[in-house]
Amino acid sequence: MAGAGTATAGPAACQTWNDARTFGGKCSSGTYYAQATCTNGATVRGATASNGSWSYAYCASVGSNYKANSGRIVQL
Repeated sequence: MAGAGTATAGPAACQTWNDARTFGGKCSSGTYYAQATCTNGATVRGATASNGSWSYAYCASVGSNYKANSGRIVQL
């Protein structure tokens, strides 16, 4: 089941999304990336994004699933 939420990371308003294998996030301004922990213990991060573009952290890239509530947006 997919989830969505709103987070505030620093001064920018941020939005998050996830499904079973992916965590994504975007912020209204600044530079940032999505980061998540997977059920196999690996930490994955998305590409650096900015100004409303989505960044996605893919647990599928390490053969795993997204660990619920482990995702965050890292502001640079």
